[in-house]
Amino acid sequence: MVGESGTSKTATTANFLHALDREKFQLLEINFSSRTNSMDVQRNLEANVEKRTKDVYGPPLGRRLVIFVDDMNMPAVDTYGTQQPIAMLKLLIDRGGCYDRGKDLSWKTMKDIDYVAAMGKPGGGRNDVDPRFISLFSVFNMTFPSEASLYRIYNSILAGHAQPFAQSIQAAVPVLTEMTLELYKAIVKDLPPTPSKFHYLFNLRDLSRIYNGLCLTTPDRFVKVQTV
Repeated sequence: MVGESGTSKTATTANFLHALDREKFQLLEINFSSRTNSMDVQRNLEANVEKRTKDVYGPPLGRRLVIFVDDMNMPAVDTYGTQQPIAMLKLLIDRGGCYDRGKDLSWKTMKDIDYVAAMGKPGGGRNDVDPRFISLFSVFNMTFPSEASLYRIYNSILAGHAQPFAQSIQAAVPVLTEMTLELYKAIVKDLPPTPSKFHYLFNLRDLSRIYNGLCLTTPDRFVKVQTV
């Protein structure tokens, strides 16, 4: 899953994975960061598989291990232009196993494992990923919601919360939603991220924080609409 921050990549994937039959599927979620290395990936994997034969490992028989990697393109790029955790995943998916990090470096074959991942577009700490690695996946783009969808989502949230409030406050909900979305669009347009202000990344999480705050209001404190 690829898309801008806040397009529900993680939530959509997690909802699907948690609906799987736990008798047939075992889940492993790994969150990548700039500090993640290949050893972290291997330790996580080895802790969730068991030895089947001399050099074959996998989840308990009759089950499949589904590994969900979030923020896949976050790891730092090393001296050689590669990302260690992604190189490790490429080896696992492409060759079906990895080497034991012990003294003998024996080959471990990994069976019955599926890989699902989510990542944002490059920029803001996220790096470009090796296209040879991406070619091993089926890639889906999570698009940003339309203005009509955003209005419906946030207006519904606030309208539901405003049910116990006075009629005048309920009538102000659509106007408040329109104002908030207009302000959001203006901020995204006028305050884009730059090399000196790379933290200027505004997405749906910021809108959700605003509405989370609005939903903390109570009818006894807000009894009528006041204009300034």
